Amino acid sequence: MTQGSAPAAATRWDIVLMALGAGIFAGFQVGKVPPALPVLRASLDLDLVTAGWLTSIYYAIGAVVAVTVGLLSDRAGPRRLMLAGVAFLGAGSLLGGLVSGSGWLLFARFIEGFGFVGVTVTAPKLIAVAARSRDHGLAFGIWGAYMPIGMAIAMLIAPALLDAVGWRGFWLVSAALVALFGAALAWSLHPRRWPVAFDAEALDWSGVGATLSRAALWLFGLCFALYTLQWFAIMTWLPTFLIETQGRSAAGAATWGAMVVLVNALGNFAAAWLMHLRAPRWTLIGTAFCAMGGASAGIFLSGTPGDLKIVLAFVFSAVGGLLPAAAIAGAAAHAPRAAFIAMASGFVVQGAAIGSLLGPPVMATAVEGLGGWAQSWWVMLAVSVAGLGLVAGLVVAERKPRT
Repeated sequence: MTQGSAPAAATRWDIVLMALGAGIFAGFQVGKVPPALPVLRASLDLDLVTAGWLTSIYYAIGAVVAVTVGLLSDRAGPRRLMLAGVAFLGAGSLLGGLVSGSGWLLFARFIEGFGFVGVTVTAPKLIAVAARSRDHGLAFGIWGAYMPIGMAIAMLIAPALLDAVGWRGFWLVSAALVALFGAALAWSLHPRRWPVAFDAEALDWSGVGATLSRAALWLFGLCFALYTLQWFAIMTWLPTFLIETQGRSAAGAATWGAMVVLVNALGNFAAAWLMHLRAPRWTLIGTAFCAMGGASAGIFLSGTPGDLKIVLAFVFSAVGGLLPAAAIAGAAAHAPRAAFIAMASGFVVQGAAIGSLLGPPVMATAVEGLGGWAQSWWVMLAVSVAGLGLVAGLVVAERKPRT
């Protein structure tokens, strides 16, 4: 029986795609909220900042304990934690569709957040074991597209479902889809179909210390935090922004938002191919920050023509998509050994969760505090400039020999 720490004899792309599917359902839970925000704000009487927290509280668990959950995955086995994560996604969505009141809905989103952590911390470990070493860049790049694909699917189908069954029905449909996928995932990961034993014997406190001391892991996590702060701030509020500043219909704004989200996957796939060709990860991350900073400023500046704002949103999302794949692959590459890949991935997930948690309310606070969308043009630009400072440190960390 193959040990989980050993390289795969041949890449099991079916396992890679099932891990991607779990991530897509995690992303779906994110994407169902932005197009529903106008309805939720009206029915629950939410102000802009509270609505932002409704989106971002999904990441509260990951923002606090993702690294620890990664260690748990390495010890308890990624199969169990992956299936538990999918179960939490379904349970939270089910609860959200049944309860009344903003407090209970926030609690349901919090439950979904447990699922997000379980899925996103565990998937890189499954992929690292399922793929040969030479396919890691490609496999992790494919995995990095889970969020934009899942979000885009939810945002595209949201207008029809919101009209047909309301936001509660939308939440219940989501729960049913997750349950069906969970059954397929359990079948695919069963040891009879994937006979891999995940080695937990190599886990010890010296290895934990070695993981925590890796400067590159901290830098990848911080880069991902700044990326998600920007990306989720703009993707969450883009439909609202288009409705309020360009007079677009709710359905039209949701469709544009979904398309902008979806092109982020193209950036992830491009990063996968470029890493397969041995492009430096720091180059991809630096390019992403440059594009996101410039494009975000142009989106909000009052002098930018309306159609150009949409073009800039596409640039922001597509080129920004280079960063997730590079950061996820970098975390796996800098794990002290294979047994700690999930814990190392926890750095990236925790960074992503922190940024995602803060992004929507930070943007909402900036808009309200500065007096409108146009006055907040510099906020996301400043975040990108800070990211470029981290890239300078990443250049040094990536060139340092690993021990």
